[in-house]
This record gives sequence, C-alpha cells and structure tokens, in this order.
Amino acid sequence: MSTFTDSSKRPPLPSDPRSVQTGSARNTTVLTADCEFKGALAFSGELQLHGRVEGTIESEGGALTVGEEAMIKAEIKVNDVLIYGKVQGNIYATGRIELRGKAEVYGDLHSNRLAMDDGVIFVGRSNSLSGKNQPSSDFSKMFTRLGGLTKNGTNGAKPVAGSD
Repeated sequence: MSTFTDSSKRPPLPSDPRSVQTGSARNTTVLTADCEFKGALAFSGELQLHGRVEGTIESEGGALTVGEEAMIKAEIKVNDVLIYGKVQGNIYATGRIELRGKAEVYGDLHSNRLAMDDGVIFVGRSNSLSGKNQPSSDFSKMFTRLGGLTKNGTNGAKPVAGSD
C-alpha cells in the first residue's frame, strides 16, 4: 500500500485542470456491481455506477449513469443523469434526468428536462431548475358550458324535442 506525501505524485482530482481531456472524448469511470462506496464522490467526464453507493455524488458538467443492478442512496448533483437502477435521494441536474427501464427513484427531481419510460417507479416531486416561480395554470375557464349552470341544474340550453 502506498501513501501520497508528494503532491506531484497524487492522482489528479476531478477539478484539477490537468485531468481535463481535450477534444470530444470523455473520461469514463465505471464502478462495477461488486463495488461498494460510502462517502462523497466527485467526478468529471462520465461515471457509470453498477454497485452500491451511499453519500453524495457531484460533478460539474459530468454525466452519471446508474445501471440496472445499482443501488444508490445519495444526493446527486450532476449535469445529466440516466437511471436504470434504484436511487433514494434528491437529484439536481442542470441538463436532463432520464428514468429508463425498471428504474426506481424515491426522492425529488430538480431539472428543466425530464424523460421517463412507462413502468418506471417514481415517488417524489419534480421541480424546475429555471429559478422562476411559474404560476399554476388556471383551467377553471376551460369548461365554459359547465360553469354557467342555472339554479335548476341546467346550463340554460333548451331541451331537444323527444329527449325526455
């Protein structure tokens, strides 16, 4: 087992500019199904989780994929997240959130873009990250004929002959 005492020999952290790749290729990190992690997890590029994670997951501009076998209990703050497995915790995505396949999510979603497959389990609230308090739509005027009922229970229309 080695310890890092010289900072020049340490592996670069995700926020370290030396670890940023140029071009269109993204770093992809994979935590396999036999991996368990507890604590604060920060990454750059792309992260695929197939094991168990508990704590926090953060990335500026990164993309997270939660595999089918993954079980995550964490607050997630990333750019994009694609979920096939189980997640318990709130998710904040500056890009998009996609719930696919047999995904199960128990927590609030905060994003401007959300996609969800049929059969997904989602228990929580979905909120916009735009920061604008959008007024709830007023659909009360949509049914103008039903809104104008008279005291006798009719809407004022004359009965059609033979409709008794």
